[in-house]
Amino acid sequence: MLDFSDLPYQFFPPKRNALIAWLMAQSNRFRRLTHTLKIDRVEVSGLEVLRSTLKRRGPRRDRILFLPNHPTHADAAIFLEATRQAGITTQMMAAYDVFLRSGLDAWVMQKMGAFSVDREGSDQRAMKQAAAVLAKGKHALTIFPEGNVYLRNDRVTPFNDGAAFIAIRAAKELAKHDVRVFAVPVSIKATHVTDCRDSHTDQLQELLRMLELPGQTDARPRDSIVKVGTAALRRNLQQRGLEAPDSLDIHELIEHCAGAVLNTLEKKLGIEPKTDATLIDRVRAARRVIHEVRTSEDHTTDHAVARTWADEAMLAFRIASYEPDYVAEKPTLDRVGETIEKLTEDLTHKMIAPFAGRQAYARFNEPILLDDYIGKDKRGREAIRDLTAACETSVQSGLDAINADNPHPGGKLWDEL
Repeated sequence: MLDFSDLPYQFFPPKRNALIAWLMAQSNRFRRLTHTLKIDRVEVSGLEVLRSTLKRRGPRRDRILFLPNHPTHADAAIFLEATRQAGITTQMMAAYDVFLRSGLDAWVMQKMGAFSVDREGSDQRAMKQAAAVLAKGKHALTIFPEGNVYLRNDRVTPFNDGAAFIAIRAAKELAKHDVRVFAVPVSIKATHVTDCRDSHTDQLQELLRMLELPGQTDARPRDSIVKVGTAALRRNLQQRGLEAPDSLDIHELIEHCAGAVLNTLEKKLGIEPKTDATLIDRVRAARRVIHEVRTSEDHTTDHAVARTWADEAMLAFRIASYEPDYVAEKPTLDRVGETIEKLTEDLTHKMIAPFAGRQAYARFNEPILLDDYIGKDKRGREAIRDLTAACETSVQSGLDAINADNPHPGGKLWDEL
């Protein structure tokens, strides 16, 4: 998981140009996907249901909000190809720091219809822009509600509720004009098409070397993964003057380490966590405070210390984002590879190149009509919560269906290849 960004916020509005958007879709199809991301093919499903549901045309045409999962760094490229195959144009909400990485990339993204959002602040300009896209209806709107890349493709991470809030608010306004809004959950999956265990093993060996751990990788990759993860956790805690008892297993160690970092951080920030808050919820609450300080011109004297807060929040986030049973439950080539990639990214703070060739799947799940969420029987937070949960469940069901039919080595158990 890459570091959070607290660069000064700048809003990048969409400046879609049809010709440039078409050219970039072709470049994405023939160059970026195949050469850079090593994705040989994007197989799209669910188009029949999508097309049969969305029938209205003209001024009252149905509005679409696509809500894909975000398991890999290739998701935007995969989804762009999926919408190209579907013959649907979309405008995409993307984190503002992505636009700040390169002036050329920002220009291209805007010409393709993307616009920026401050994921950790109350970004009214992004909210208004999203509402405007749905109101006009010329293009679909796409939001990745997980908010971050978790490198865990078989399990959906709990969705943020911002997308549901935007959708319901827009649906209420458009209902006055007899216009329907549909939320369309989309399941994205990337799987290896070759047996690339040697590449995985080599990378694990490199991680053992980086952490100065003796010996070779274990016969079972999960054992080496746990060894690397445990050593990295203990090292990070020791560097911050914290301790972790040797008796803890990996489940307890993750809870203990993330909790220890958060307890210290929350005291510094003056935050009292909610009794039912998860570790990720606590990180997000801390991040909102830190982000506000680091991006504020009125708090420049606090920027230096806030950098250390940001480092602690990032560490807690990385630790809390691991699921110890993810590989143990089903040690497929894909799950092992994703976890090794995540460990490498967390230790080096850099993305690594794909291990080998992959195929991607994009499944458009059953569209959800928002009429049921704007009626009198559901109000405010309840409607937002229920829509978020429905979309999250739909995406997970789609992933389960893709995995059930996955014929490639990536879906096979490590020991059975």
